[in-house]
Amino acid sequence: MQELFKHDDRCVQAINATARYIKFVDRQAGEGNSYEPGFINDSIHLHSTSSSNHHPMKEKTTQLFNRLEEQRKELLAGYESLSPEQLAFKPEPGAWNHLQVLRHIITAERQSLAYIQRRISRGSELTKAGFNSWFRHKILQLALFLPLKFKAPKIAQVDEEYPDYESMKAEWDEVRAGYQELINMHDGEALAKTIYRHPRAGLLNMNQAIEFMETHISHHIKQIGRIKRHSLFP
Repeated sequence: MQELFKHDDRCVQAINATARYIKFVDRQAGEGNSYEPGFINDSIHLHSTSSSNHHPMKEKTTQLFNRLEEQRKELLAGYESLSPEQLAFKPEPGAWNHLQVLRHIITAERQSLAYIQRRISRGSELTKAGFNSWFRHKILQLALFLPLKFKAPKIAQVDEEYPDYESMKAEWDEVRAGYQELINMHDGEALAKTIYRHPRAGLLNMNQAIEFMETHISHHIKQIGRIKRHSLFP
């Protein structure tokens, strides 16, 4: 796990704090309770295992995906207000511009969709995401929440200097339609399994994958804000 935070000693302290935070949940799980994970700042709602079969996994997946779509609409609305010069502006040599940030986000989602489509087809071979997946997912969210810079995984790196905005919008529509179709086609049991693999956090379920995508975009929205605040921004 510390590989996620090798950029800053403060993050090791964050890992320790997170570990202490979840010890209570681990003890409760050992006493016959299960937990319903949420975001980092959410409380963890405990309930007995006798009612765990009533957890509306697919309904939650749909809710999370709808929220992800709202986030996308807001992000693109911000892009629509920018001029071509602003979209292409780089705050420093080697840094990404607005277009490259968007290219990275869409590429990451497209690659993730392709992986999920392949893995979910394995059906009964897969196991349900458990405590380890939840813990890794929380550590990943914490990493993206902190003001740190991370190198993009190789599969989501950006080579183009000025990707075409309109083409990327159309591609993102197709990618999100693919996610919607996947959610519609599968039941909650399938979506609760380890169908997604993050390069650093490992295997996660569909809800955790969507929560990561939302946090990932939020992370890059902060990057976009830094670009706009640059003294030379047009």
